[in-house]
Amino acid sequence: MPKGARVAVVLSLVVVVAWLGFRATRAFDQDRHAAEAAAVLSAPDVVTYQLSPAAPAPADGHGREPAGTAGSPAASGRLSYRPRIWLSVVDLQGLAPVAGDERYLVFLRNWAGWTLAGAARPGADGAVQVRSAAEPRPPTIYEVVVTRAVDDATSVPHGQPVLHWFDASLAPPRARQFDFARGA
Repeated sequence: MPKGARVAVVLSLVVVVAWLGFRATRAFDQDRHAAEAAAVLSAPDVVTYQLSPAAPAPADGHGREPAGTAGSPAASGRLSYRPRIWLSVVDLQGLAPVAGDERYLVFLRNWAGWTLAGAARPGADGAVQVRSAAEPRPPTIYEVVVTRAVDDATSVPHGQPVLHWFDASLAPPRARQFDFARGA
């Protein structure tokens, strides 16, 4: 290979590596992500849906909830987004602390199915924000489920139900709310 061609290849590689480094730094910039979420929440055209307390966990046959699974009665949350902006923001408050590998899992559902949007631990104040700029696009979401469980990377809701939102007017005609008892 001629010397000029080698120099061109090396320079091309340097440019590609620099560009990838810049993109990676931007992708993991938490301050930028928080600022984008704040812009969504403060926008005049923000669309917000309130999440309600989820149905309690199935009883153990004696009318009791399984040990250590009770959700926080003060838990609340909301799903927010802006039209034409591909960022979903789920704000959660009043969450009980988690231990070990447990997290609060946020699942989003649209016509394509369920997606695990994020897993998070609340701060000392019981609040946490989960942001997702991936599929599903915010206007196509018709159900949100928040559970407390170990994140096993399964996209179908699992664990102790905490919060839930379902809008049949946005859902396909045959869509039904997630049934925690059946896991479907």
